[in-house]
Formats: sequence, C-alpha cells, structure tokens
Amino acid sequence: MPTTTPITLLSLDQARHLDVPGGRIAYYETGLTDPAAPVIVWVHGLPLDSRSWAAQQEFFDTRARNVFLALRGYGASSELPPDVPGVTALYVADLAALIEHLELTAPMLVGFASVGHVALRFAAEHPGLVGKLAVINGSPKFRRSADWPYGFDEKGIAHFTDAAAEGGIEGITDAVLDPEVVFADVDAARAAQLGAWFREMSRKAGVRTLLGFFESISLDDDRALLPAIEAPTLLMAGTIGQEVPIGVSLYLRTTLARARLAELPGADHFAFATRPDLVNSLLDSFLTS
Repeated sequence: MPTTTPITLLSLDQARHLDVPGGRIAYYETGLTDPAAPVIVWVHGLPLDSRSWAAQQEFFDTRARNVFLALRGYGASSELPPDVPGVTALYVADLAALIEHLELTAPMLVGFASVGHVALRFAAEHPGLVGKLAVINGSPKFRRSADWPYGFDEKGIAHFTDAAAEGGIEGITDAVLDPEVVFADVDAARAAQLGAWFREMSRKAGVRTLLGFFESISLDDDRALLPAIEAPTLLMAGTIGQEVPIGVSLYLRTTLARARLAELPGADHFAFATRPDLVNSLLDSFLTS
C-alpha cells in the first residue's frame, strides 16, 4: 500500500526554502511518498499563497505527491527583487528551479488565474518539465487590444492601481476581492469566510507584489507562445467570472494542440475554492486519464 504523510493544512512556518537568484522561494511537499505516485505541482494566483489550495490538498493528499510553490512576494517566500524587468519570467525561472531541485519527472502543473498565465508560458518554454497542464481561469493576455476583446481596459487597470495609491494594501485588496465581483457563486456567509481568509494572504503579500500583476504580468502577450505547448492540457473556466471571460478559454481550446475545456457552470473566478468538489473531480479524472 502507498504511504501518505499526515494531512496537516499548510502554514507559513512549515515551509521549506530553496535559494534562487536574488532571493528564495518557499514550498511544501505533502501527500503520497511512494516514488511511483503521480506528482502535482500547485501554484496559486493573485492575491493568494499556497494555503489557498486547502481543499485540493485535502483531496489529493491520498492520491498524489503534492508540491505547493509560493511565488516570490507571497506567503513565506522572499519579496520580489527591486526593479525586476519581468515578473512572469521571474516566476517561470523559479518554477523551473524548484522542479529541477526536487528532480520531479513530468509532473502535472496546476496554475490559477495570473499563474494560469505563468503556467502557459512555462509549458511553452520548458516542455520537458511538464507532463500535464491544468489551467483554472488563466489567460495568455490580460489587457484588451484591437485584436483581443477580453480582459482589462485601461480604466479597469486604473481601478486597481488607483486603489493601491489611495488606500495601500487595504485599498487594492478591497478591489481585488470585491465580493460583488468574485464570490457570486456562494452565499453571503461563505463569501465572507473566503474573503477574510484571502484578505489575510493579500495583506501578507503587500502592495508591491500585487502591483507586479497590474504593472508587469498584465502587459504580457503570450499568444505567440501557445503553439509550443506540447503537454495535454485541461482548461477549466467559470462561466460567470468577470476577470477572465469564458471566451478566453474557448480561444485556448482552439489554439492549444492537446487541450480539453471544462466549463464550470455557475462558477465564479475563485472556482477552486468556491466549487472545490467539481474542480477536484475534474483534476482527478485528468490526472488518472
């Protein structure tokens, strides 16, 4: 029988660390210890950290070896380096460093939202390090343009950057976690519970980390990289999410060579937390297919 480490939800003081150029990254290993077990690498999105995968950890710790990465600026990882030229490139390099350090062979990579974007680039640039790819409400491009009708316009971006300038971390956290925008698929009590939990992670990250998305990642246009993605890919898309409209995942489905799309009916942006049973079931089926 495969052995499993006891299920203990992640906390900042449990993190292991890996030194990387200009800082260090925090990570956690949980779940099966059998060398033959499938491996899943989980990478959170804005404004969260590795602890946000609690429902996935509890479900998959009896099914896989799980590795949770906290991106720089988040959780127990070090801050973003000053004047980093490209946040996406930094996160891709850190993810590659962790997979190589742990000597993981063809893991399944799961990325949410802003890190769904990072995961897409990672799979394109490091095809040999990814066995399967799962993206939850991710996009290759977050700003609208003449040939891209999805995502934020300049006013939308300014809503968040102005909130940071005027209200600091509380202001931008209020904007990112506006319950009228991101928790439409749960009742008020659950929305308040998730909001309080996510706000604590956002405060820990701080303004500069969150602005790393709005002032750097959101400027990326990675559409030209998509044909280089070789890994089988599961796209999961909430049907009522506003940040990443369902049309983005439809575009990815027709652009990626080996992609399948699972629409999550009535699910909002943070579907992995608001609809964990559905998301976990889809990921489990994809992992074992």
